[in-house]
Amino acid sequence: MDILAARKKAAEGARTKKKAGAERAPAVPIAAVEAPAPEEQQPREHAPIVDAAAKQDAAVAPASEPDEALSSQVIEMLSFRLGGEEYIVKVEQVKEVLKLMELTPVPHTPEYIPGVISLRGSVLPVFDLCKRLGLADGIRDEKSRIVVVSLDEEDVGLLVDRVTGVVRIPPDAVRPAPESIEQGAEFLRGIARKDEKLYILLDLEKAAGV
Repeated sequence: MDILAARKKAAEGARTKKKAGAERAPAVPIAAVEAPAPEEQQPREHAPIVDAAAKQDAAVAPASEPDEALSSQVIEMLSFRLGGEEYIVKVEQVKEVLKLMELTPVPHTPEYIPGVISLRGSVLPVFDLCKRLGLADGIRDEKSRIVVVSLDEEDVGLLVDRVTGVVRIPPDAVRPAPESIEQGAEFLRGIARKDEKLYILLDLEKAAGV
């Protein structure tokens, strides 16, 4: 009986010690229990979802491509006025635009070449495009200009009523000149439409060939 009583007392002592240890253990904070682990947290509502491949493509694609594509589909033209019509020539053929200056007449030259000018040591013949195309005499005032163009490594001047600016025209916007045009038809390359406006494309090689 003594042995059984001793074992029972030892067992009860062990249970009492275990219970006391549990009571002394620090309590776990509620926030630590209720808060989800970082990897288990749900994404914010309405957060944008970005495709990694799309981000990579955007980083690799050069930003200049759209502009290059656009520039390859249009031709820059210098527009000028003769009478009541707008004419155009390729900007790449134009060297500069000068204010109207005094011309030096040259004997035995065609009527459409009223004279020459001296430009940085070079003598340039000047073509009166109105006379060359068989049009009525043009306007000659402070807004008249001489357009210097380069043809076969030789520069010539074109006398025009007004220079109106630079336009960008797609190649497929140019159509053959109508057969109804008689005056100067041999000097034209076609008709272009831009923003409901018509431009006459001049054939420089024929109109100002020297």
